[in-house]
Amino acid sequence: MQSIESPYFAAVDLGSNSFHMIICRVNQDTVETVDRVKDMVQIARGMQSGTIAADAQERALQCLKRFAERLRGIPAAQVRAVGTKSLRSAKNARGFLRDAEQALGHPIAIISGFEEARLVYKGLAHCVANDNNRRLVIDIGGASTEFIIGRDAEPELLESLNFGCVVFAEKYELKNQVSARGMRAAYLAACADLEVIRPAYLKKGWDIVYGTSGTMRAIADLVAPVDGGAIIRASSLRELSSEVIEDSERVLHSMPKLRKDVLPAGIAVLRAIFDQLKLEKIHVADASLKEGLIYDTIGRFHSVDARYAAVAKLQGQYHIDLAQAERVARTAITFWRQISAPDLPGVSRTKILTWAAQLHEVGLGISHSGHHNHGYYILRHSDLAGFGRYEQQILACLVRAHRKKIHEDRFDGMEKKVRLALLPMLVCLRLAVILHRRREDLQGLPLLTQTNNNYSLIFAKGWLDENPLTTAGLEKEAGYFRETGIELKIMEA
Repeated sequence: MQSIESPYFAAVDLGSNSFHMIICRVNQDTVETVDRVKDMVQIARGMQSGTIAADAQERALQCLKRFAERLRGIPAAQVRAVGTKSLRSAKNARGFLRDAEQALGHPIAIISGFEEARLVYKGLAHCVANDNNRRLVIDIGGASTEFIIGRDAEPELLESLNFGCVVFAEKYELKNQVSARGMRAAYLAACADLEVIRPAYLKKGWDIVYGTSGTMRAIADLVAPVDGGAIIRASSLRELSSEVIEDSERVLHSMPKLRKDVLPAGIAVLRAIFDQLKLEKIHVADASLKEGLIYDTIGRFHSVDARYAAVAKLQGQYHIDLAQAERVARTAITFWRQISAPDLPGVSRTKILTWAAQLHEVGLGISHSGHHNHGYYILRHSDLAGFGRYEQQILACLVRAHRKKIHEDRFDGMEKKVRLALLPMLVCLRLAVILHRRREDLQGLPLLTQTNNNYSLIFAKGWLDENPLTTAGLEKEAGYFRETGIELKIMEA
């Protein structure tokens, strides 16, 4: 178990509608929420062109600077920040992300829709009783909506659909003036998207339904006089929709303006969900992605890291030779501990290198000659629980570059400083793969030394003559490295 420097953990959720921050304290076997902050930044607003608008960026950066003050003193390893749909899809996300990380003072991981759904379910599962009921969990965000079916702590079916209250409010002109036509258009669009998942979800079935978003809470508050505030019934939702169309100002007058602008679209989306999934009522829960992120982070300190399970799942799915994967991983990490390399903020280089070694043959069942390229595709595009997109990209690039020439395109358009940080990891991985070509353990590993970009691999006397095939492979490898500016000397003690 990794030691915890402080009892405090923090999670920051950069959602398309709202930014959330939650601070929790681990107190023996309990997790207590001690602070939470929410700001309706709405970075999805004005994104019809595919870029985050300048005013939205400014709102976001000011919000993150406020969050940064509260995060002072909490160890960096115990703070996790993630971005969701809008940051996944915005054309200018990379530039904005640099500014956002500087404002927050912590790395921000962009997560997939699958990972978003997993964290939503994890947050819900830790905050309701485990009763062995199969749950359907729904989270309506600003630009995406997550649907998860699970039982107790385990999700069984996860989907993220590309519609949400902020995007639909703009697309169907529901911000300034609510009309029956706009509500109908938003409803039908959501129905069409739901057709993709409807058959599988209805077939799977559930015993109870939870809604976890701010949109759900706002709607539950509006129907509280009838439903009590903890649930939303189909009949109450239909009545609310009609009232909003008739006089939105009267019905929504108590809402903050930013919530008022997007809630009619949220009501239309929720009506579509009720109708397509044949729901009668939804229980509204206060836990969501940010709570899931807290529990996921705490789990990493207690050897409960979803990323290990994701790697093991791929190893089984693609029938990886586990013994070979482990010997390559052990040797790569042995070399890694003998050298130095630039940091990669927000990434554990030791863990990523280990996983890359364990998965370096993930594409071998598809093609022998090009298995590194197939491995890249599998790792780049698979849904890997626990991984942010950046981590997943680095993992995929290491696997693609673990053999043959190290072309610049192997690094997937990454910045120069990232490529330079990956090269020492590649040295360790590639050397480990060559040394275990015979798929057996070595009696005594060579020593790897480093001075800047100059590496020396030092074997016991007589080893090179006794292993001419491996020696030839290492000499060829030295040529590949030379093309990247790295000098590798193969010698004996």
